[in-house]
Amino acid sequence: MRYLSKYLSHLELLVPVLVFISVGLQKWKAGMRDAWKEEATAYKEIAERLQEEVVGLREEVRALREENVQLRDQLNRLLSDK
Repeated sequence: MRYLSKYLSHLELLVPVLVFISVGLQKWKAGMRDAWKEEATAYKEIAERLQEEVVGLREEVRALREENVQLRDQLNRLLSDK
């Protein structure tokens, strides 16, 4: 009987500590999961913006190349007229 009461008194101390640790770990895991989810969302938004910027830059480069061809043609015509 004496051992049982001693065992129960240890359990009275141990169980709340284990519950506290368990709840703390669950909150920590949830916080980490939420933080990583926010980071992933932020990187996804950045990637989407960069993709849009790349599309715009490609169009601009294409237009500049076309203009370059036209200017070279004009320059060649001017040089050949002399």
